[in-house]
Amino acid sequence: MFTKILNKIFPRKKGNKRGVSPVIATILLIALTVSAAAIVYFVVVPLLQGKGEMVLMSGVTLTDNDVDGFYDTATFELFNVGTDLVTLDENVTLIVYSPTSNTTSWLITSNLEYMTQETKEITIAATSDSNEIAPLSQYEMSITYGSKSLTTGRQFSSFGTGGQSGPEPPAENYTSLPLVLRTAADDPPTSSSTFPASAGYSPVLWFIVGSFERGERNLDQNTNDYIALNGFGVAEEYRPYLGITDFYTQSISIHTGYQVLPLQDAGDYPGCVTIRGTGYDSADTLGWPNRGIAYLFTYVYNPTESAMDVDLSIQVDDEYYLWVNGNLEGSGTRAGSGDTSWRSPVTITMNPGYNIITVRATCVGGDWNAQILMWDTGATDDLTDLLNVWPFVVPTSTYW
Repeated sequence: MFTKILNKIFPRKKGNKRGVSPVIATILLIALTVSAAAIVYFVVVPLLQGKGEMVLMSGVTLTDNDVDGFYDTATFELFNVGTDLVTLDENVTLIVYSPTSNTTSWLITSNLEYMTQETKEITIAATSDSNEIAPLSQYEMSITYGSKSLTTGRQFSSFGTGGQSGPEPPAENYTSLPLVLRTAADDPPTSSSTFPASAGYSPVLWFIVGSFERGERNLDQNTNDYIALNGFGVAEEYRPYLGITDFYTQSISIHTGYQVLPLQDAGDYPGCVTIRGTGYDSADTLGWPNRGIAYLFTYVYNPTESAMDVDLSIQVDDEYYLWVNGNLEGSGTRAGSGDTSWRSPVTITMNPGYNIITVRATCVGGDWNAQILMWDTGATDDLTDLLNVWPFVVPTSTYW
């Protein structure tokens, strides 16, 4: 029977009285049967079984329900893009990165089940007063379902919950830290050989938004202004602050929750913002993909009545644009190992009041970081007077 079937599939040529032998026919049919079974098992069965897949659809909203000055409830939207029911684990891991490091658990108090293609809000609550989130904290939440997990990415709790206690507001309209004094010994080994000065100062309080064009190739040819494409004006005139509600939708991934994220840099090398990889500060990496575009903003407040002329150098792996107070002060493309090197310094002015430094950092592959260093080669300006700040309101300056 098998021979007749194979002889119909593979007819003998004219003048050739031999067809397919019974042994070969049997082997071929067994091979066809095994192949068909494999296709059914590895392709058809998984499609029929279905898989759930959760994605974050909004930023995180924190509330202080017990009115004690600390956040005890988080809400945001989740979407099941998969083809099967998802049941969430009620225990949520909360990681607080700053001002103090801590890992604890919160509980999901809303419905744990998400039907396929269903979007709805999730509510997560603190299990005790001791693990509530303080204002001005950097944190992340991780939700598990089956063998998978979903993270909110690093978020930031705004100042002022409406509670009756908690941290007191500062006298000024900003919260501040001194600039960090650094030498070559305080720079990652990857870039320390080209450290541009005997000593200098770096900011650690940043605002960051991205990743734009996640995972895309040929980003070295990309000059788009993604701040402008999202409707917020040109990047060099953008002025983020604590509590800003701008929501990004164009060409952006989840890494900052589609918003501008305040970032306090720490780790082994404070002052070096490590976005991806272990080649710079492995203790402080954000864990973004190895290709993308990020915007970083930092404010330096000059409390004196006099302007200060300072030298500034930047190191970005891979490519960058640098603006100071809205003026383009430099740009650099990837050139071999040059992206790990500090670039030639420029002289900038730190005016009285607010000064903003804006960096567009592009990674075309591998590690990804950004850092700046300021120093004074003269004898008149004392950079220890300068403050690195996060404004609570939209900052203004007569020099912009």
